[in-house]
Amino acid sequence: MSVFKTLIPATAAILLSAGWANAQSTGTASILERYAADYVANDVTFDADEEFGVEVNGEMWTVSLNHEARSYEVRPGDPSAPTFYYTATGDILERIDRGEISAYTAMAKAFSTDVTPMDIGLMDGAEFNPAILTHVFHFWTRGFPEVVNYAEQETREVHGGNAGIIYYQPGFRSGFGSVSPGQHVNEDPLSRTNPFPTLLIVTEGRMTARINGVDSEFSEGHFMIIPAEVSHEFLNPYDEDAHFFLFMFGEGA
Repeated sequence: MSVFKTLIPATAAILLSAGWANAQSTGTASILERYAADYVANDVTFDADEEFGVEVNGEMWTVSLNHEARSYEVRPGDPSAPTFYYTATGDILERIDRGEISAYTAMAKAFSTDVTPMDIGLMDGAEFNPAILTHVFHFWTRGFPEVVNYAEQETREVHGGNAGIIYYQPGFRSGFGSVSPGQHVNEDPLSRTNPFPTLLIVTEGRMTARINGVDSEFSEGHFMIIPAEVSHEFLNPYDEDAHFFLFMFGEGA
């Protein structure tokens, strides 16, 4: 009797585990198929065949896109040749699919060694192509034109503030976010300078801008150009969030 009681829970656990894994795979495939179908049908940047990977919770999937036929295939397993691949948790993939957070924001890092819920990897033998930076936006955004309601999307804490990413391409970065009461952006001295200029626009609230060690109030309606290699920090000693848009440009951005 005791053996029988032991076997039933063990068998049930195996079946439940297998069922959960199958449901997870089905969900991943459905999400990837929705993005692939939209990309081949609507995206004006899709101008050649593509194949890349998406690793979700350690399981690799391949997305193959045929430009001439405007067709796609999503299948489990590795891409047929060395290429780039996205890594993501199942949770973050579902949140991207629901429009709660952008793929860019899920990848946002203060430093290259940071661990993020979504990232880009390279298979052995593959080389990084800067075009991957724009691919992130165009593949992981559905519809035409590609309209994003950033006001409804989540941010992540990066560099001590709350940041969301709008668009990246070589020589240009853009984002949005906020500095909440008590936050100190770029408190880490390693984060205080960039080798390219930055344009910051405050759209709501106020904060303290510390530029090369000099403090001044920076509030709604203000914008600031921060030249390359100039130290910059932002602090919020007030009782409301300060919201901003951020643009970085030039060589190295």
